[in-house]
Amino acid sequence: MDKDAPLHILLLMISSHEGVGGMEKHTQELANGLVQRGHRVTVMAAPQHLQLLAVAVTRVALNPRRSRRDPRQLFKIARFIGAEGFDIVHAQGTKAAALLRSLRHFVGDVRLMATIHGFKSRYPASPAFFRVIAVSQTLGNTIPGENIAVVYNGLDCKTLTAAHGGAFAAAGQRPVWLAAGRLVDAKGFDMLIDAFRTTGGCLYIAGDGPDRAALQTRINDYQLNGRVTLLGHRNDVPELMASCDGVVISSRREGFSYVFAEALLAGKPVIATDVPIANEFLPPQHIYKGHDAEGFSRLLNTNLSEVYEEQLPARKRAQTELTLNAMVQHTLDLYRAAAAAG
Repeated sequence: MDKDAPLHILLLMISSHEGVGGMEKHTQELANGLVQRGHRVTVMAAPQHLQLLAVAVTRVALNPRRSRRDPRQLFKIARFIGAEGFDIVHAQGTKAAALLRSLRHFVGDVRLMATIHGFKSRYPASPAFFRVIAVSQTLGNTIPGENIAVVYNGLDCKTLTAAHGGAFAAAGQRPVWLAAGRLVDAKGFDMLIDAFRTTGGCLYIAGDGPDRAALQTRINDYQLNGRVTLLGHRNDVPELMASCDGVVISSRREGFSYVFAEALLAGKPVIATDVPIANEFLPPQHIYKGHDAEGFSRLLNTNLSEVYEEQLPARKRAQTELTLNAMVQHTLDLYRAAAAAG
C-alpha cells in the first residue's frame, strides 16, 4: 500500500452509557479527525454515540447491552468486517477489545488495534492486536505485553482559545479554584470539600451526579456556603476555566483526566492528586500523594504564582502532546505502521 494512500478504518465501541464520557468523546473526535484528513471511517457503536459524528463518517448501530459472547452480535460484526475490506479495525475500550479478540480468526488479514481507556483487573491478551494503545503512560505500565503504545487523548485548542474569562469576575474571595467532573466517589470531591475548611479562596465544582445531595450536605455541615459552590452540569467549562485562578484535580482514580489536559492547554496552574495524566506532566511538588484533607489543603495553599512558573515546561509539553491534532496524528502513525507490516 502507498504510504500516503487513504486508509479504510473501522472504530468499534461497545458502550451503553447514555451520555458522552471520555471514551465516547475520544472515539467521536478521532473519527472526525481522520475523515478530515481524507480517510474512510466507519464507527460501529450504540445509536446515541453516533449522533455527533461528522457527515462523512459512516455510522453502523449496534446494541451495546448484548453480551460480547452473543452469537448474533458476533456474527453481525464478523460479517460486516469481512464484507467491507477494512485496513484497520480499532476497538475502543476493553469490551470491544475482548469481542474483537474473539473474532480474530474470522475477519481475514485486517490489522486489529485496541485502545484501553481505564484501569481494569484484566485486559484482553495483547498478542491479538498489532498495538494496544493506552491513554496514559501510567495505564500503559499496567497492561502486559510488549506491543503497548501510549497516545494521549487530545483537545481542540480552538475551543479553549475562544473562551472568555468573565464567569467569576464577581467572586469575592481569591484565589478562585475550579474543579469539574461527574459527582461520584472516584472524583474525590468529598475530600476536596473537606480540604476547603482550611484552604483560602473559593471553590466552584462543575458537574452533576448521584453524590450531589451528599456533597451539598457536606458543604452545609461545614458552613462553607459562599466559599464552595456546586454549579451542576455546565456546557461552558472552557469559559469557567478561563475565568478561574487555578484548577484542582481531586480524583482517587482516573485513566485520563480531560480536565487536567484542558487546564494545561488553557494556561492554568493545577494542583492534583496522584492520577494520570497529572502525575506524568506536573512537577512532583504539585502532586498530592496522601489521603487526608488536611495535607491536600496545605498543597492548595501554595502560592499560585510560583505554581504557575514551575509548570511552564508542563504547559509547553501539553501543546505538543495533548492537542487533538497530536492525538489524531499519533494514532494515524500507528495505523500506517500496521498497514505497512501487513
